[in-house]
Amino acid sequence: MSLQADKVPGISIDVDDLVRLRGHLAGSRLAGIRRRASYRSGVRDTRARGRGMEYEETRAYVAGDDVRTMDWRVMARTGEAHTKIFAEEKERRFLLAVDLSASMFYGTRQGFKSWAAAQTAAHLGWLASFAGDRVGGLIVAPDSHHEVRPGKTRAGLLNVFHHLAEASRIDLPPASRDNRLNFLLRELQRVVKPGSIIALISDFIGLDHQSMEILSALIRHNDVNAFWIYDTTEANAWPAGHYQVLTDRHSLGFDITGKKQDEWLLDCQRQHRLRIENLTSSFNIPLIPVSCNQGITRQIMSSLKS
Repeated sequence: MSLQADKVPGISIDVDDLVRLRGHLAGSRLAGIRRRASYRSGVRDTRARGRGMEYEETRAYVAGDDVRTMDWRVMARTGEAHTKIFAEEKERRFLLAVDLSASMFYGTRQGFKSWAAAQTAAHLGWLASFAGDRVGGLIVAPDSHHEVRPGKTRAGLLNVFHHLAEASRIDLPPASRDNRLNFLLRELQRVVKPGSIIALISDFIGLDHQSMEILSALIRHNDVNAFWIYDTTEANAWPAGHYQVLTDRHSLGFDITGKKQDEWLLDCQRQHRLRIENLTSSFNIPLIPVSCNQGITRQIMSSLKS
């Protein structure tokens, strides 16, 4: 059965739901994530006149203007000297890197991790848009990936929403032997431009030495913030009982009935969190945990308070 079939709340990723968040977030600021990134050069929220990337207007020449900015076409048409004025480009590129690997299509209460990841991306995307950043995205699913280049209009953010929704329209996560997290990081390395802010949204299952190497290169010229999407069953002990798990299109069952099984599972959970924390602490990357079992807005806004 398709996950998208009946637009199941907490499972389906719906574009209209992501768009409606704009009204809930209006007036909010992205102060937290911007301040953490501000140690790098170029983070200023100003619009200054000068030589820059964006043409703004043409005006009459004033003594002292740079002759290299003369607007010769207007001068030829009017017979009077004119100069071009440029708006110095201070907006930053904000890239939503969303990992929708097969492991993200899981959740026990309220929502799947894939749904929580889309909600997290939408919150951050709207807040970045309010701040004047150019928002784009890179979405990697089990059987596809999509790139949306950062743009000045909000059309780019809406394209991200559509690709997130499309990624949820799969019958079952297909079996895949490649590490989709590392695929996402490699694609990031290929498309990102220096000076960007990257919101890396993932459950970080698949994190390995190659992940570390790629991130090491990414953080040299960009600001990376990690959003760890998790279910409570991946952080807390499971109640005793029999569990059915779907993996690679096959169903298997296992029992948790005693202390030995509990310790094994808790050790796996600890090791995974330790890998994530070692990654973020080694590279000084802010780590924001987001549970798919709780309201996303409260978690995001609490983590980004100024």
